[in-house]
This record gives sequence, structure tokens and C-alpha cells, in this order.
Amino acid sequence: MKKLGFTLAEVLITLVIIGVIAAMTVPTLMNNTNAQEYRSALKKAIASVNQALTLNYALEGLSVNDYSSASDLVDNVFKKRMSVMEGTGMETTFPSGDCTGGQVFTTADGMIFCVATTFATSPNADDQTSPCNSYNTVPCTTGGTVDANLWIDVNGTKNPNKATVNSARPRDVYQATIYAQKVVPFGQPTQEVMFDKTVEVGEGGGAEADGD
Repeated sequence: MKKLGFTLAEVLITLVIIGVIAAMTVPTLMNNTNAQEYRSALKKAIASVNQALTLNYALEGLSVNDYSSASDLVDNVFKKRMSVMEGTGMETTFPSGDCTGGQVFTTADGMIFCVATTFATSPNADDQTSPCNSYNTVPCTTGGTVDANLWIDVNGTKNPNKATVNSARPRDVYQATIYAQKVVPFGQPTQEVMFDKTVEVGEGGGAEADGD
């Protein structure tokens, strides 16, 4: 009886083709998966901080402007209203180095937050004439006295520990601005990631490649 089958050469050729296709597609799939995870984590982080500020105002009647320093805000609001890890193993520095000298705390889900010492300079987010307020559309203005005063690493100490500078290639570090009673994503890349308004590299809107 004659038996039909593949030769060893045919099997090897098939495996090589499959390997080449996998090498071409897997990195893209992984990048897309990571990007979606970063987007979801950013939204969760912003929501958690806003919930803490809202709860604190409801219970204490105090807004951000009632606290004298970044450490005062972290100790009396975020550590009380969020699931903050303390003790051995708690981060004392921000992984990416973008928030030097700020007050750092780690939440139970592994996110790391850093409140810069200049947090009190932000105007009220409910004032529609304030730059970078919660009603503003992308891109957020960067002039005036408004600066990013909250840094968020959505996956903690895990790599890449790099700030997102292009919404087409989200990374794990983001900027936000703390206002009197809410936190708003700061800067065009972070706002685009937050609100799913991605600008591809080379398009208008000021997006930049991050060099990776």
C-alpha cells in the first residue's frame, strides 16, 4: 500500500514560514495589548484619585486648597481615602525619575503616584476660563501657572518606566494636574490616551515619537 505524507524538507519549510509570520505579528500584538492595558490603567488611576478627593470633600468639607503642602495632602487625603500600601517595600522614589522631590505613595493595585511640591498653584478646575481645566478639549494648554503636579506610573516598578509622549505609543507613566476638587489629565498625549483620541506619528497635533 502506498502511503502519502510530507517530506522532512516540506515540514521544515512550513515551520520556517510559521516562525517568520509569528516574528512579524507577535510584537505588534504584544504592543497593542500593552497599550490597551496602559489606557485602562490610566483611566482607573484618574478615577481613583478623583474618588478620593470627592469623598474627602463630602466627609471633611476640605478641598485640595485647604492643605498646606504635598505631604499634607498625601497624608491626610490620599492615604486615608485610597488603598495605600505602607511600611516595608513601599516606594520612596518615583520609578521614572520624573517627579523628583515629590511625595510618593503606592496603592494596593501596584500603581505608584507622586505629588509634586507645587500642587497648590493650580486654579480651580470648575472655572471654564482656567487653562487645562476639566472642560477643555485636547490639546491642553501648557502656558500660565498650570503644570503637571501629579505623576502616575500605572504598573509600578515594572518597565518601561517611561513617560508617554505620543498617544500612538502609550507608555506606563502619565501626568495630571490636581485642582481644588478634581484631577485632570495633563498635556496632549495623556489626554489623548485618557479619552481615546490617538494621534498617529506624523499627523498634526504635536505628537512626538518617544525614541524607542
